[in-house]
Amino acid sequence: MTPRLLLVVTALASGCASGRAGPAATATPAPPSTPTTPPPPPAAPASASVHYGPGALRYLVHRQLNIQQTLGDQVQAQSLGARIFVTMAITGPADSVGYPTTFSIDSIVADSGTPAPIADNIVKVRKLVFAGRVARRGEFVNAAPSDSALAQSVAQLLGNFRDFLPRLPADGVKPGATWTDTVETTQKGGDATSSRRATIHATATAWERAGVSGLRVETSQSYHVTGSGKNAGQPYELSGEGTATGTAFLAADGRYMAGEVRDSTALTIRLPVQGVSVPVVQVARTAVSVLP
Repeated sequence: MTPRLLLVVTALASGCASGRAGPAATATPAPPSTPTTPPPPPAAPASASVHYGPGALRYLVHRQLNIQQTLGDQVQAQSLGARIFVTMAITGPADSVGYPTTFSIDSIVADSGTPAPIADNIVKVRKLVFAGRVARRGEFVNAAPSDSALAQSVAQLLGNFRDFLPRLPADGVKPGATWTDTVETTQKGGDATSSRRATIHATATAWERAGVSGLRVETSQSYHVTGSGKNAGQPYELSGEGTATGTAFLAADGRYMAGEVRDSTALTIRLPVQGVSVPVVQVARTAVSVLP
């Protein structure tokens, strides 16, 4: 069993959620400074519905992954982390799919403790752009990266932004609203393919003014994931279950102001050639904040 198997699992298990070397860059990544609090968003009447729409914001996304796998009496563990500086720009008008949208990666700064080979790949990512559409409910669909090889090299931490925005009802959301969605996603990349089926429960609680201002949306989900592919030329299959909880804040004009998600997955990887099964536990934590 090689450490690389940990990265395969990460890409499969997280790539369908949120969501997972390019040419070297000589520029120094932006420092992971603590963002200042942006101006409070405009207030909204209680009867108003919040919808996504055109706008542009720059975010700091801090993503941390902890992965543990067991083979016989040996336990392997790995921690990955990075601060991702990204600008999301939604333009109009919308077409039948949604609003034209881009996610532009300004830089990625690896956390201390991230293995050197992975950290070296992470800091090379600059000016990577994902172009697609934001649908009315918030999914980022039809995404195409400006450099597919570079995007794949950091898929473990970056994902594809499909679920970056909180998922909302098609007609918008008001305080007190509750809703449930069943979402199925499939991701393919390199020698790996995975599918995920999630049931998501959400509640919009109330407008908050202390700390981060906005409409508070709380979510919980359970999901089943399956996948297959090759690791170092050897085939594998995986399946497992997971849960996730999250909190997001939305401004009255639909801007996504902040959010946190904790995702835990228990997987079993089967290696048919070797005739063994490997249990893997992955915990992902993501925090999103607006930069000035």
